[in-house]
Amino acid sequence: MRLLFARIGHPICPIHGEEITSQTVEQMVDRIMAYPERTKLQILAPVVSGRKGTQAKVLEDLQKEGYIRLRVDGEIREINDDIQLDKNKKHSIEVVIDRIVVKDGISGRLSDSLETALKLGDGKVMVDIIDKEELLFSEHHACPICGFSIDELEPRLFSFNSPWGGACKTCDGLGSQLEVDVDLVIPNKDLSLNQAPLSHGNRSVLSIIRKC
Repeated sequence: MRLLFARIGHPICPIHGEEITSQTVEQMVDRIMAYPERTKLQILAPVVSGRKGTQAKVLEDLQKEGYIRLRVDGEIREINDDIQLDKNKKHSIEVVIDRIVVKDGISGRLSDSLETALKLGDGKVMVDIIDKEELLFSEHHACPICGFSIDELEPRLFSFNSPWGGACKTCDGLGSQLEVDVDLVIPNKDLSLNQAPLSHGNRSVLSIIRKC
């Protein structure tokens, strides 16, 4: 069963329900080029995702690097606009890397734009298909939304007593622990260790099984 799960399983982000996968730039290009010709889209690099603060330093750095357009909390803004963000609210900022219309001969440009976005977005890129949907890609084996990651599926991840499978650190996944019960070892604390019995009938008094 472990081998079966490792070979056919599809890991899902427990927070967002997105499949945890990694894509190459070539796979991203193929996915985008599957849209009908004349489809309009923009390549976005997520640099801030749901973080509080004015993000003044981020905006300043992006301006110095020569970027022109941003999408701030879902709204397209010019980098030279007076962008004032509430420091007590969460914000999202994506850099508009390129605007492209799907047609023959744009694969090279699309690939270059995706690589730029992945570098700026720490391995993540967003592709906004204008008036249709938004695609999220990650070159890491991680959720494209929150970054929750997991190793490539392998049999040891499904072993109940394997640390790689998330086994309980207290009982090593066995469900119980063998512990010394001091009250059974020394039932009468008025006696010395030499006088205290180390057994009680046929029952060992040195340890007990404790459920984890």
